[in-house]
Amino acid sequence: MALSLFEIQRHVGGRLEGDPDTIISGVNALELAGSGEISFAESERYLERARQSNASALIVPVDFPETGSGNWLHVDDPRQAFAAVMMLFDEPEPACCGIHPKAVIAEREVSLGAGVVIAECAVIRSDVRIGAGTSIESGVHVGRDVTIGCDCRIGPNVVLMPKVVIGDRVVIHAGTVIGGDGFGYVWSDGRQKKIPQLGTVRIDDDVEIGCNVCIDRATFGVTRVRRGAKIDNLVQIAHNNDIGEHSILVSQVGLSGSVTLGKRVTLAGQVGVADHIAIGDGATAAARTGVSKDVKSDQVVWGAPNRPIKQVMRELACLARLPRLFGQVRALAVRLNALEKRINGEG
Repeated sequence: MALSLFEIQRHVGGRLEGDPDTIISGVNALELAGSGEISFAESERYLERARQSNASALIVPVDFPETGSGNWLHVDDPRQAFAAVMMLFDEPEPACCGIHPKAVIAEREVSLGAGVVIAECAVIRSDVRIGAGTSIESGVHVGRDVTIGCDCRIGPNVVLMPKVVIGDRVVIHAGTVIGGDGFGYVWSDGRQKKIPQLGTVRIDDDVEIGCNVCIDRATFGVTRVRRGAKIDNLVQIAHNNDIGEHSILVSQVGLSGSVTLGKRVTLAGQVGVADHIAIGDGATAAARTGVSKDVKSDQVVWGAPNRPIKQVMRELACLARLPRLFGQVRALAVRLNALEKRINGEG
């Protein structure tokens, strides 16, 4: 693909300084970009690196200093504009066309919309409905009575267990399992007995799920991932969780059962959440937080157990001063002991 700077400006807006006929054939990082590529500088802090860049064009803030040469696209939000340009050059790998002869599709009650693609060695069980424009990659297992919406992308070796419901424009990357049994046992007669998991999983529209994610079916009712949520690789979502709209779950997050996340919640890497916890709209848990109590809306928490992040930072600042404070206390104890001896006539 190749686009002129004029075409890029027309797509993202802003003020162009330079040659609008310059041809751009790719995007790259500021330090790595070369001829024919476009990059971005987020603020004046990157001015010197921008001047040294070999990129054919740079996206910069509106108030970025004038340079007198080169191609500069001045916009309100360079990062957002660059992301939009990246999407222009994001050409997906061509999928196979139609139904591969080595796909295994049940003969009973399978409904395939227009333009559905099913690759080799995929397995589609009975009573399955797949919407128009959806592609199913190789090795996918779609269980009985599953519904998949339109324009979805189901990656290699994904497993969709029975009765799972997937909305429209959902992307599920390789190796993910949706609808496996929730982890429930009861101690009886000297052993662990399994609690049947009778519910299902619902994934709403515009959700993206990374590689090797596990989303368990509910014990009763539904485990739900709501519209626009984004889930990174290697995340565990247990039974009866409710993941709020446009929430972000970063790699290695683990949620116990019956956790409720509000809208726009961010859980950073390796956050663990205890069962029956509620996290409010817009809240954030910093990396490796152990969430063992509810989090209020818009609150930022850190640590284990979770506390407001400013409180934790104050605690850590005090912790760093402990050796000096310990020395001061020890010196005071020596002086106090000497003073007591003088008072008691022992000195």
